[in-house]
Amino acid sequence: MTAIARNKEIRIPFKSYFHYVGWGLVAGILTRLTDFFPNDDIWSFSSIATLFGFWIVTVTLITYYSSSNQQAAVNVLVYLFAMNISFYMLKYALGFFVLMFNNDGFQWSLFILYSIVAVVCSAISYVLYFWNKENKWSNVLYALPISGLAAETIGVGIYLYNNHTFLFQFMFNFLSFMLLFRWFYQKANHKLIYLAAITVTTLIVYSLIYRPFL
Repeated sequence: MTAIARNKEIRIPFKSYFHYVGWGLVAGILTRLTDFFPNDDIWSFSSIATLFGFWIVTVTLITYYSSSNQQAAVNVLVYLFAMNISFYMLKYALGFFVLMFNNDGFQWSLFILYSIVAVVCSAISYVLYFWNKENKWSNVLYALPISGLAAETIGVGIYLYNNHTFLFQFMFNFLSFMLLFRWFYQKANHKLIYLAAITVTTLIVYSLIYRPFL
């Protein structure tokens, strides 16, 4: 392999990483700006930043369109870390001008917490990328993000029914679930394993994470 070819292979991943840094910064800014919407009306547009659906979808797509386990992990890490920076930096900056964002300084504790979450999600994306091996375990890996969306859709649906709020998050989660479910169903080579994994994992995630808060 020539030096030019090796340099080209190096530049392409770094270009991809900077691409996801940019998307992360934009995602952090846009989700922070949703705080200007009320969180207690029927739509609750600000819920996009506080629940998991949006992050499950974006991390799943980033993992899917990466070209290796390592690249998936790094792409997810830089995306979430950049989002974390812009999300909390914008809140800190707006605190100088808008009373609702005045929180007595930068929220270091939350920034560190969600930076750790970004590392965990990066490790998860590394494992999820093994769905490309197209064996029986691939069907289980396909089912994992779908199950997370399904569990949150159920939880948010119940909360919507009882409290008449979070309609936007419910619609986003439900539509995302339907699209990703159909997409991965077509890719799954053992449909019954895929469906069984979704059913079992959804029940577990819902029981452990969402049911205690309803």
